[in-house]
Amino acid sequence: MEMDPERRRKLMELARVHDEWQARYGIDDADFTPDGSDSERRRTPTPDQVWELERRTRVVLGQDPDTGRYPE
Repeated sequence: MEMDPERRRKLMELARVHDEWQARYGIDDADFTPDGSDSERRRTPTPDQVWELERRTRVVLGQDPDTGRYPE
C-alpha cells in the first residue's frame, strides 16, 4: 500500500524539524522522546526547548502553534 503523498511530506518535514532542533541545542541522545530517555549520556532539553519543538511540529501538522487546534 502506498503512503498518502501529503502524509509523506509531513513526516519528512517533521524529521527535518526534529534534526535541526536536535543539532541546534546539542541534544545528542538519539533515543530522546518527550518523556525522556534511559541513556546514560542523556542530554535533556529544557522545557523552553521542548516547547519550541512542539510549536514547530504543530505548524507542520497544520495546527495553531499555541493551542494545537486545527483551523475551523
